[in-house]
Formats: sequence, C-alpha cells, structure tokens
Amino acid sequence: MAGRHKKSLFLAGKILLALLLLAWVVSQVHWHDYAIRKSDKKTYPVVRVIPSAAAPEKLIVMTGPLWDRHTGQPENVADFEAIPGTGQVLWPGFASSIADLKVLPLVAGFIAYFFTMPVIATRWRLLLRTGQINISRWEALRLTFLGQFFNTVVPGTVGGDLVKAYYVSKHTPNKAAALVSVIMDRVLGLVALTVLAGVVLLIVWSSGLAGSRDLYWPAILVAVILGGILAAFVFLFSSRLRRLLRLQKLYQRLPLSHHIAAAGQVMHLYRRDVSSMAKAVLITTLAQVIWIGSIVLTGASLSLPIPWHAYFLYIPLIYTIGAVPLTPGGVGLVEKFYLVFFVDSLCTDTRVLALALLVRLTPILWGLPGAVVAITGPRLPKAEAMEAELGLKE
Repeated sequence: MAGRHKKSLFLAGKILLALLLLAWVVSQVHWHDYAIRKSDKKTYPVVRVIPSAAAPEKLIVMTGPLWDRHTGQPENVADFEAIPGTGQVLWPGFASSIADLKVLPLVAGFIAYFFTMPVIATRWRLLLRTGQINISRWEALRLTFLGQFFNTVVPGTVGGDLVKAYYVSKHTPNKAAALVSVIMDRVLGLVALTVLAGVVLLIVWSSGLAGSRDLYWPAILVAVILGGILAAFVFLFSSRLRRLLRLQKLYQRLPLSHHIAAAGQVMHLYRRDVSSMAKAVLITTLAQVIWIGSIVLTGASLSLPIPWHAYFLYIPLIYTIGAVPLTPGGVGLVEKFYLVFFVDSLCTDTRVLALALLVRLTPILWGLPGAVVAITGPRLPKAEAMEAELGLKE
C-alpha cells in the first residue's frame, strides 16, 4: 500500500512539473497579432490598424498587465520594429499562424508519420526474433499501435513499453527476453537519434552551413548524451566492469538488478547476432528519417524559415532530452526545448510553439487506433499485476 501511495505521489509530482512547464511556455506566447516597440523592446497586442493615405499608419495597442488591460493611444507605425525582409510591423500571433496553415504539407506530414509505425514494428519484431521470441507481423504492428496509445494518449503509471512487454511475455516462458526486447527497442531509438544528430552536426560543420559558435552547445549535448547512454548500458550489462570499478553493491540496490542479471543470456544473443543488430540500426535510421521528415513538412505548413539541417540536428536532441522521465510524455519539457533551439528573429516563439503543438498532436491522433486494440484484445490488468507477472516487483 505504501509503495502504491509513493508511486501516486511521484506521478502527481511529474504532472505538476509538466503543468508548470506548460504554463511557462504558454506565458511566452502571443495569442493575437502584436507589435514590438523599438525603444523598450516590449511587445504589445494590436487591437486595430488605422490606415492613412496622408500620414503614417497608426496602431491601437493593448497596454497594462494581464489582469488590468486597457486600450492604448494610437501609436505611429515607425515606432515599432518591422519583420526582417517584409517591412511589416504586425507580427503574427498564434491565431494568425494557425489560420495561415498550408493544408497540403500538413496532411503530407501527418501521413508520413503513419509510415514510421510499420517500420518501428518491423524493428521490434526483428529484436524479438533475435531473442528467440516469434510473433507475427500483424501482432507486432497491433502492439506497436497499442504502445503508442498508452505512451501518448494515456501517459501515466501504465506506459506503452510495459504493456508491450506484458503482451509479448505471453509468447515465451522467458519474461526477461520480453523485457529486454522492449528495452533494446527504446535504447536503439535513443542511440540512433543521437548518432543521427552527430552525423548531421559533422555535415553542417564541414560544409559551413553554420558557424562553430552555433554548433558549440549541440556538439556538447551529443557527446554528453552518447556518453551517458553508453555508460548506463555498460554499467547494467557488464558484470566484469562493475567488479573492476567496485560498483557491484550499487548495482545490487537497483530494483531491476535481479531481472537484468537474468537477461544476460538474451543480451548474449543480441551481441552474437551482428547482422540482425545491423539491420535493426538501419531500420531505426529509416524510421527516424521519415519521422523528422514529417516534422519538416509540418514546419513547411506553417511557412517556418527553418533550414532542413536544423530539423535533423535539433529534433533528435529535443526528443532525447524529452525521453528523461521528468514529466509524463515529456509534456512541457519538449515544448520548452523547441523554443530554445528554433526561436530566432524570423521564427518567433509563437510560431515555434504552433509547430511543437502540431507535432505533439500527430502521434496522439495516430495512437488512437491503439484504443481499438486495447478494447478488442484481452482485458489489460492493473499496472501492479503486470509488473508482478513480469518480475519487476521485489
């Protein structure tokens, strides 16, 4: 009972953090068109534009704090900053950004995301077969949609990885193999994402598409993430290194240590089957290129002037950082890093947030077919029962 209360409090804390992060992100957004005064760099919502043939145009703006707004006096257009390359002083707010959506690239991006699902299912099925678990292509695809549903639509104590591992465990007496397949599937995705960012970083640097100063922090993030993943992987699965570094006692305190030890034979199968692992890496790269391509198309639907290499450099970093379980589904955290990496003089925070929200909506919608799998399949037990059956509870 105490463990259940502790888990509930932990989840409540993550949800609270997500809400605080979202509140901060939303507070940075201009929901209506606005103007930026040159003298103080402050932004003002524009109520109305007063055209004039004989004199400069004037703007009627809102002033005062959010709880005490009032209409300001007409201001000369010359007092406000113009959008670079356009001469217009009326910067588009969230409503205008969404209203000007280009339907064709938006739909193309939405459809492109769908094709990542069968590719991911193929990768996971390959990992399962390497671990001597056989399921059909259709079953792998159904469970992939089911995992998507629980990860994006109903994030909480029952994660998509746990659900997938539970159902696959029905196909094998080796529960460890089912768990390791899901862990390897996730780790492969994170490692390949970071490596993809590193490759694009080298391409951008060598071709001069961006300056060294712009690539400084991305390079540090790539190195830190890859180092962290490698260190964690070696710590978990190399008993020899743990003994050498005298970290065995720390390892034994982990809640999953006994199950990870039982998975040693499965890991040996992965290490021995080099060709299957190479295929899994190639499949992973294909899935990620399609996925990032869908985000490029979504950005094009908003007419964002973001170069292709920026997407392939920053999107992997954003979602690798977002994979840290600080908030359910990375809500708030992912949106924050969209603003960090993509906002500049042309891509305002409002337009970038519109991109982030559309990108978040896409997997949620494609996760809905997983609800059909959940309803038509066997009744799913509570999280505690799944964890007990998989041997995750002490």
